[in-house]
Amino acid sequence: MSNNERLNILLITGTVTREHDFHTINDMLVTLLESTGRFKVKITEQFDGATKKSLESYDAVLINYDGKYYMTDPLAVFEDTTMEALRDFVAEGKGAVFFHSSLIIEKDWPDYYREMAGAYCSFEHGSRKNPKSDAMITMANLEHPITKGMSKEWMAVEDDFFASVTKHPDSHVQVLATFDDNVDDYVHVPGFADCYQPQNVDIEKVKQYSNVGQKTPCVWINNYGKGRTFCTTLGHSDGTIKRVNYLTMFVRGVEWAATGEVTLDFPDRSGDKRLWSWPFYKNGRKDL
Repeated sequence: MSNNERLNILLITGTVTREHDFHTINDMLVTLLESTGRFKVKITEQFDGATKKSLESYDAVLINYDGKYYMTDPLAVFEDTTMEALRDFVAEGKGAVFFHSSLIIEKDWPDYYREMAGAYCSFEHGSRKNPKSDAMITMANLEHPITKGMSKEWMAVEDDFFASVTKHPDSHVQVLATFDDNVDDYVHVPGFADCYQPQNVDIEKVKQYSNVGQKTPCVWINNYGKGRTFCTTLGHSDGTIKRVNYLTMFVRGVEWAATGEVTLDFPDRSGDKRLWSWPFYKNGRKDL
């Protein structure tokens, strides 16, 4: 495939917890990816029934699916044959992108799905949402083609910060970005924190939380068989998705998952292009 050919991406979605305006986010992800000229994206909300044959025309899948509407609902896992087709799709050399709450991978998912992601969150095993809604992101690796040229630190805005991420023992994870899961975050909490987040608790109790007080991975890559996965727990709302550092990393991550290479640069914002609005690779303003 030449660098001028568009990569075919299948966005898998449909059941996402009600905290997420996933239709709006999906539209943004499609707009962002296609604005680069590098991708063609198709959305499906009916992934069950997918086969090796139905997936063969795609270069990567983008997963924005967590399998619940309410947090307390039973998990809607894809049927076995569908999951096996997805597993083989990646293992045989294609790519997968795990987006935001799709990385909450509880025990009902097959273990190879966790291995494919490389690392994951499990509220059943100590993961939680840090109560803050904005956080400084620190890049852990600025040498990888996905992250080259990015700022060492940048803000994620109006987002979820999943703490205590578990690395699968058979994975090949490289962490690209982290945030600080500070003890103090759980003691001094803004009044709009979600009701199920730990908040206003005794500081000694907070110190017992798993992996608290550490730099927590929020973006990473993994190799699975002959294929690749790019994973980001960030992306709850449009706040972070509109940040230039994040959107550049995201489109590069999708390209890397699909091909193993990165050709995309930051959007060109020189000259009159400085007036362009999001998604920046293409002018989003109607008056220019």
